[in-house]
Formats: sequence, C-alpha cells, structure tokens
Amino acid sequence: MPYVTSSGRRLYFEVVGKGFPLLVHHGFAQSAQSWRDAGWLDLLATRSRVISFDILGHGRSDKPHDLEAYRMGERLADAIAVADAAGAGRFDMLGFSLGGRVALEMAFRRPDHLRGLVIGGMHARATRLTRDSVARRAATLRRGSVRALRRALRQNTPESKHLPDPDPEALALSDEGLLDWPGVAEELPYLDAPTLMFAGEHDRMLPWIEADASMISNGDYFCCPGVDHQGAFDRSDLTGPPVIDFLSRLSDGAATFNGGAA
Repeated sequence: MPYVTSSGRRLYFEVVGKGFPLLVHHGFAQSAQSWRDAGWLDLLATRSRVISFDILGHGRSDKPHDLEAYRMGERLADAIAVADAAGAGRFDMLGFSLGGRVALEMAFRRPDHLRGLVIGGMHARATRLTRDSVARRAATLRRGSVRALRRALRQNTPESKHLPDPDPEALALSDEGLLDWPGVAEELPYLDAPTLMFAGEHDRMLPWIEADASMISNGDYFCCPGVDHQGAFDRSDLTGPPVIDFLSRLSDGAATFNGGAA
C-alpha cells in the first residue's frame, strides 16, 4: 500500500484513472474509501488521474494526539506531499466539507499547484462561525466507543470494515485544529483559479456558500436539490455530472464560467 511521509507522519494514498491529475480531499470523519463507496472514484476516473488519500487522523494514515499536527498549515503541507508523491506538480483539486477549506487555502497560499478548483459543501468563512458545534462534537467523540464511532462513520460496509478503528482523540483534534483558521472569504474576489462550488439544498451552510460563490468572478455554482450536507457527497449521481462537466471544460480550455451563484 502506498504511503508518503509529511512532517514525519505517514499518509495513505491511492491513484486511479488516467488524465490530468485531480487531488481529492475528503471531509471530516471520512476517508479515501468514502470516495469509492459513494461512486465518485468510478465517475472521476473516467477523465482524470484521481489521487485520493486518508487525511491525518483518519483511515489508514497516522493519528497523532498533537493539536498542532492538525492546523491548516499542516493540512496544506500534507495535501501537497501526497500530490508530489503521485507525481502531480500541478493538478485540479476537489475538496468536500473540511477538504473544501483546505482546497480554498491551497488556492490562495499555493496557487502555482492549481489549474482548477471544486469546493463541495463548504464556505470560505472563518471556522469560529461553528465553534460551539465543534466543541460539542469534540466532546461527544471523546466520550464515544469505537463501535459507536464505526456506526456513526458508516464504517460497517464490507469495503470499509478493513479500515483501522477510528481514534476518538484524533478525530476530536482534527476538528479543533482548524478553529483558529480565519478563512479566505475576503480574498474571494481575487481568486484566479476557475472554481466550481456546490451544496445540498438542505445544507445548513447553504446561505454562506451561495454568498461566497457570488463573489467569485471566474466561477460556477450549483445547488443539489432534495439533499442535505452529507447527501451532496453521497449522491454522486446528482452532484458528479456537473463536476465532470466543469473539469472537462478546464481540459478543453473553455475556462470562462458564469461567475457566482445561479
């Protein structure tokens, strides 16, 4: 199994498909397996060389009990280390939820790596907006049993049962590590990379996501009807085709988009 070391910590990654590299960054309490389970890998690999990985604290990657390991700077360095290990100096990036925050950070701090950007289920604003809910979730995680966590994380499918047991402390620190991230909302009008944002119709963050999408001049946005935050990820049959269309237009050189929320 392929691993790469970033800041002394091992990260598991996989590469499937052919085409221009696409680095996919999953959300909190997911793993590289989540992309496969939800049908994303089969869909994306038809046109991209898809690089997926278990982010720190998740899946088969290391799970240190060190808050500093989960700060945004480390998350960004981890993503670049995985891309480098897969031979992708430049790539498109698809980030969902927590992964959307890392992708947005990539766009402004390391834009030389990006051709295009897809953000699912996440806004560009500071994490302090949800500080109270993060604190409650971290406390719940620390009290939870491994069996309960596996059930909550839906690690009960035949494909996901081979994953290592979730680590409650690592998951809690994964949440807490980004609480000091100030966001990049004020920088969105200056975003150069062609960008697609999407969210579920019933995602509680939808108003923020739509407002942020409207600030991106070279961007598209779509709302996935009838689903919530998680549903926008799980229903790749609904959200996947617009993502594929966006990536195809990038490859064709048709990098002029609608700009903002539709």
